[in-house]
Amino acid sequence: MMRNTYQATTHMTKSYVDQIINNMINYYNSALTIAYNKIATLEVQNVEFQVKLTSLPESGTVAKTKVPEPPTFTDSENKMQLNDWLNQIALYCSASSIIHDDQKIVCAFTCLHAPASIYMKAYFNKV
Repeated sequence: MMRNTYQATTHMTKSYVDQIINNMINYYNSALTIAYNKIATLEVQNVEFQVKLTSLPESGTVAKTKVPEPPTFTDSENKMQLNDWLNQIALYCSASSIIHDDQKIVCAFTCLHAPASIYMKAYFNKV
């Protein structure tokens, strides 16, 4: 009788564990199927985005506002001319994506001619 009880209990326990394992397998299989479907959808979207991305113009070809190079500056007693020239330098640097101060200074110095360039040479050497 004990042997029959032992076998019945063992059989019930094994059946219960098998049922739980099968439920877990079914759950994870359905979860994996959902994940695979989402991955497939994302892969399709990725291909669509790649196609759209290749049809966009390159960043270098995007139309920019053209700003002429600033004029050369020689000498002026008129502060308004100097301020106008400095504004043109600032506008040119902004449009040309010159953002660092040392680059802006070099840009401005390239537009100086004597006597202004001679006067500013000492400053440039100091900086």
